[in-house]
Amino acid sequence: MMDQALHGMVNDADAMCALIGRQVRYLDVGYEVADVLPDEGLMILAACDGDDVQEDIYGRPHRLVPKCRTLRFRDADGQPTGIWQDMAFLDGPMLA
Repeated sequence: MMDQALHGMVNDADAMCALIGRQVRYLDVGYEVADVLPDEGLMILAACDGDDVQEDIYGRPHRLVPKCRTLRFRDADGQPTGIWQDMAFLDGPMLA
């Protein structure tokens, strides 16, 4: 992807939120974009396979939830971070 297009996308909240639900491969693991927090510059990926045990408020195992990764997609200067080189969108190009 062109650097200019990527720079524009990471600073456009609507464009980033449009990625929610897309299937991606990040560091050779399949994920789905579960959420985007544009104000914080964070993207949350949920693993397609593999679960973690979520504890209740007392620390007891309660339920299985997908493994998640929280990635910073934009640095403090508004520039794209290095996650984009390690990420491939499985259902087509990122930008139309």
